[in-house]
Amino acid sequence: MIGLIGPADSTRLCLSVALEEGLADQVMVRAYESADDAPGLAHELDQVCQVLLFTGRVPYALGRRSGGLSASLRFVPHAGADLYRALIQLLRRSHGEMPRMSLDTIEAAIVREAFEDLGLEPPQHIMPLGLAGSEELIRPVAEITGFHLERARAGDVDVCVTCLESVHRELIAAGVTAWRISHTRAAFREALRQAHLEARLNISETTQPAVILISVPDQEPTLAADPASYEAQSWRLHVRESVLDVAERLQGRLSERDDGTFMVFTSRGIAESAISRWMAGHGGPLQLHRSAIQARLGIGFGSTASAAEERARQALVMGERDGDLHVAFPNGEVLRAGRDRSPTTYRLRETHDATLRVAEHLGLGPLSLARLTRALRQVDASSVTAAELARAYGIEARSARRLMTSLQRAGIAIPLGRLGGARAGRPQTIYRIDVGRLIPSEAEDA
Repeated sequence: MIGLIGPADSTRLCLSVALEEGLADQVMVRAYESADDAPGLAHELDQVCQVLLFTGRVPYALGRRSGGLSASLRFVPHAGADLYRALIQLLRRSHGEMPRMSLDTIEAAIVREAFEDLGLEPPQHIMPLGLAGSEELIRPVAEITGFHLERARAGDVDVCVTCLESVHRELIAAGVTAWRISHTRAAFREALRQAHLEARLNISETTQPAVILISVPDQEPTLAADPASYEAQSWRLHVRESVLDVAERLQGRLSERDDGTFMVFTSRGIAESAISRWMAGHGGPLQLHRSAIQARLGIGFGSTASAAEERARQALVMGERDGDLHVAFPNGEVLRAGRDRSPTTYRLRETHDATLRVAEHLGLGPLSLARLTRALRQVDASSVTAAELARAYGIEARSARRLMTSLQRAGIAIPLGRLGGARAGRPQTIYRIDVGRLIPSEAEDA
């Protein structure tokens, strides 16, 4: 399910596009009058949606900043197509003469490229929305409104062009000539398709294998000294009964390893629910109840049981060092959670030889390669442009074009043709990307 959050006019247009795409029954809409309402609406939809799609970067940033959301968060970016349409509308309105303007949200490099493509002089007054390259750090709406008002009152511009509905409303109320850049239907269509694909992937992730390794040291040295004693055997029976309770609560299958650890096989969705309860202090399925057993747990996820087991072993080793709960994910991320500390996420250093070779061949770091493969799972790798990759990967279009060139030289990206050659703007090359050559198999990883 996709949760759609934005102002009424944007959500209405996006929903009509969803209807055309046959996705209307997969979309739940929450419209707001103020972007400040976005976090509350996001938490409401988070209960039933795998992906939350914001119609702009401002509500998206507010939603991310609020925290506590389990769904994937995405937003519909204002891209070159939105800007081209606004420029054409302004040219028609001003009878072919481009007015002097101030402009916000869209990056200056994209603005200059669009104007140069149209043979126009780029505007001098541009205010990007983001700060310090972070999707969460954005300029306050009041600052953006003030930027436009100052330019208009100084006589530097003829029209203030904004991507933000709230800024547009304030400028009109102040008597300033303003124009709002809204999303094209094509922008909504692409965003919905990617969100729908991600929602399906998130659902499939919940069925991934999960392995929970449980290590229970002997509580007293005397038990280890005489394993055949009644006390030692009684202790092991208590431990096994307690671990068996855990397996039953996790709807999993229990096995005991030769090294004395216990292994519970279950699904990722069930394990993640248990982890959430444990982090909230409720104990739940991960708690060993039968006696005062001081166990260590390591949890791993993977597309195969063997890969999940390997990650669980890594997590258990880390947990035995610091006493916290560690959860190892397929992308290399590790969640560390303790009773007396806030949860943190970090990455394991990539040491898999095949991954390192691919990364070195492309001139990327291992973590950048991991980001690239995740981005390619969000697009149709059999027919993708650099612009689509840029949006999924979170980089500038020119950086995506350079990356495509590297992939093409490596024989991983194969050009299929060009798109948009007869229209204004830069023609886009369509590529087929052999994702399999970027991702070592789970068998190799394990």
